[in-house]
Order: sequence, then structure tokens, then C-alpha cells
Amino acid sequence: MSERDTVAALKRLAGAKPEFRLSELQKDTGKGQSRASLADIIRPHLDDLGLTLRPAGDDYVISRRPEEEPLTVSDAGRERQLAFFRNPEVPDYIQRQVEAYIEKKTSKSPDDPVVLDRMRNAILVQKSQYWKERQVSYRKAYPVLGYLAYHAPVYLVQFEHIFWQLISQGLVKPHMRILDAGTGPGVVPLAIIDLYGRIGSGSAEIYVIERSEEHLEAYNALVPAAAEAQGGTVRVEKPIRADIGALASDDLPDRLDLVVFSNVLNELRHMDINQRADLVVDLADRLAPDGTIVVVEPADLANSTAMRQTVRAIADRGLTIYSPCSFIRETACNPARCWTFEQKGDIRPTRLMDRLAEGKDGYRFINVDIKYSSALLRKDTKVQHAYRVPPGAKFARLSHLRQHIDRKINVVAALISGNLGDNRTKVYKVCDGTPANPIYAVIPGTLRGPNRDALREIAYGDIVKFYGVLVRFNRDHNAYNLVVLPGTRIEPAECPAGEEGGTRTT
Repeated sequence: MSERDTVAALKRLAGAKPEFRLSELQKDTGKGQSRASLADIIRPHLDDLGLTLRPAGDDYVISRRPEEEPLTVSDAGRERQLAFFRNPEVPDYIQRQVEAYIEKKTSKSPDDPVVLDRMRNAILVQKSQYWKERQVSYRKAYPVLGYLAYHAPVYLVQFEHIFWQLISQGLVKPHMRILDAGTGPGVVPLAIIDLYGRIGSGSAEIYVIERSEEHLEAYNALVPAAAEAQGGTVRVEKPIRADIGALASDDLPDRLDLVVFSNVLNELRHMDINQRADLVVDLADRLAPDGTIVVVEPADLANSTAMRQTVRAIADRGLTIYSPCSFIRETACNPARCWTFEQKGDIRPTRLMDRLAEGKDGYRFINVDIKYSSALLRKDTKVQHAYRVPPGAKFARLSHLRQHIDRKINVVAALISGNLGDNRTKVYKVCDGTPANPIYAVIPGTLRGPNRDALREIAYGDIVKFYGVLVRFNRDHNAYNLVVLPGTRIEPAECPAGEEGGTRTT
């Protein structure tokens, strides 16, 4: 029997029994193979199957690996983190470390007018290159210092939001092995270190990949010192200097619990969507069976849409999209026009940012709003929302809205944006995995009553049922609007359904 057939037999037994003996597998695979050689064949596959193997006399016991309990956070730790999110700012100890690094690097005070002016110029060049969709270079000192002053504060708080989401959804273990691919000056490790220090529970070991020598110099000055300042619960491993596009997975540690691509894939401009997807899938070889991949990109149209297309391509290669997409119709989506992002509360400007903003056009150096597009992927089949539209449920597919223009219908969809409108007319992007055109739930400025705030407390990615929404077609944007009316009923998908009503209600 081939190794492939042996592994298939192992999967069948593991699916039928929580524990069994190797001798049972030996019977399935036929005589002529010793138990010791059979054990050698299956050992490389045990991790991916979530199994363990232990000797038992002249036999072996194979059993399912018990799931590790997720990290628990005390009420006090939770409140400290939530208080941080209510008034987010870069912690003082990190600001001081950045200022000290600038002084060490330039041999001048961070307040020095020449230093500030050169940092301003570096920031303006980076912003220009970004909007022209050119690759930003970090081969010299001032581009890195500009990054630390302008981009890093927002990205640090942003990743604390993402890591807190992972904790809140039970995806973080008491001890984590984390890889940050393309770490830059170490913003993601700094965010993790800061969050762990604030909540007072959990530990981690962090591995990073970075090709820029200037970024690595900043990383080595900032990250180990921050880990020490926060009590050493996070162990910082020696950085791997390499280009992530040319790195073999064998060069990385195995059984990683979390792999992060934060504002990285969009910079690989020499790669197309499929090449970026292949890169992520290759590195996923080092992921633990219950590990998570985080992909984060800027919220602008080009990068956000490219990220959704990349994530779709990754899923086509066998990984599972945990969130925000739910595929409630169990169909593959078309992300060609999927521009969706999250928005969090503005951060407080750092001292350095305030100094840069002094003088003419100072607003160009203030960066405080947090908007990002992200996705979580898994090697297993775990997803955030297991809800699927029941067979026969009387909800219209969003891909069929052209059949219902100017009619009131029932739909169910995931909410995949915050309010994209204003305080008067509120606009939320929704999706059920089927439409080619963007679909928006619209709360008109003239609407009064409880439906005016019906979507305000619905979390990003949560699934919502709409009963009696009016379908309109927006020719200017080639999109459909689901207009919420006074009589529209809105409820989370987990609530009792009421699918007995017809798709059309009038």
C-alpha cells in the first residue's frame, strides 16, 4: 500500500474513533509491514491531522490531540484594553524609545529643525510613491524615521485591534508562536508586546522576516527593549534577514500559531495576485493545524480590492477564510469590486507627529485615522460564522436583485463595512457571497424611528436578516441599494428566522 493510501486509511480511522491502536491501521493496510515502519510513515502527517502517537507495549496508541484552551483574560485586563481603545494613543514608553532611536541615528535631538525637515521630506516622498503605486524604498535612514513618525503610530494601534479580535474570538492560545512577515521596524511585534503587557496574561515568542537593513536596525533598537520593558512575557527571536518572496518555508520555525502579513503584500508590486497567493500558501506550510494567518492592507480602493482578490485566490488553494467573509450561500464570491474595510476610533497624535505638524501645511503630517482591510485564514475549516441560508428559505439572492428593482423583498447578508455615508444618510456594504455588483443597505436621512440606528451595533462581518427592504438600482455606480423603510424588520441571523415569509412582501 502506498503512503498516500496509508494516510487515507489513517484519516478514516481517526474520523470514526477518538482513539485506536496502530495494529488496527496495520490490518487496514495489509500484512507485510511492521508496526515500527508504519509508525515512521504516519509520523510526518500526525500534526496536520491533529493526532498523537504514543507507545503501548508492542503497539502504539493513536488519539486525537486535545484542543488547547484559548487564552483567558481577567476582567481587569479586559477593561484596561477596552479603556485603551476608547482613548487610543501610542504608549509613552514606545514614544520615548522612538525618540531615543532618532537621536542615536542622527546624533541630534528629535526637535532639531533639520531633522524634522528631513523627516517631513521623507514622508512626502513616501506618500507620493504610495499614491502613484510605486514601491517605497527603505534603504536609507530618513525614510525609516519618517515611517516611524507618520505610519507606525496608526499601524501599531490598528494591529492591537486585530490581535484583540483574535483573543476575543478564541483564536489565541496561552502561549503563541508568531511570525511577522515583512516586519519593517517591528510595528506588529510592538503592538503584541504592548497588548500583552496591558492585559497581564499570555506569552509569546515572535519571529520576524525583513530584508531592509535600515528597518532591521530600527527593529533591533525598539522591539527587544519594549519586550524587556513589558516584563519579558514576549520572547523576541533573532530577525531573519530575507526577502519573503524568495524565502523557502524550510528556513522558518514550524508549528506557528499566527502568521502576519501586515501592509506587505501590496508592496510586492512585481507579483500578480496568484503569485502573492502562492507565497502565502507556501509559508502556511509552517502553520500549526489550528493556526491563523492575518492579512492586512490599506483601505484605499486599489489595495483593498487587490487584497480581497488575493484572499480569494488563497482560499482556492485550500485554506479557509475564517472572516470577514461567511459564504452563507456556500458559493465562491467574485471579489473584483469588493471594496470593504473596517474603521476604528482616531488615535491621539504622538509628540513627534505634533512637532512635524508645526508650520505651514502641518496637516499633511498628521495621520490619526484607522482604516484597514483585513482577512483571517485557517488551515482547518473553522469559520467565524457557521450560519448558512437554510434550503427553501425565502430570502432573495443578492445576485438576483435585478429581478426585484422597486420591490420590497427579504434578504440575508453579512455586514461588511461601517457607515460609509454620513450622519444623515447611512450606507453599509452587505454581501451574501453571490453578487458581482456592490450591494449597500441604505438608511435614508428622512427615516425616523428605531430603524434609524438598527445597524449601528452590528459588528463587522456579522450576518443580518432584512425583511421588507426596497430594492433600488444606482446607475451612477452600477450598484444596488437596499433601502430600509419604517416597516423593515432587521435582526441578527442567529435570531429566530421567520423564513416562512415569501421573498417578495408586496
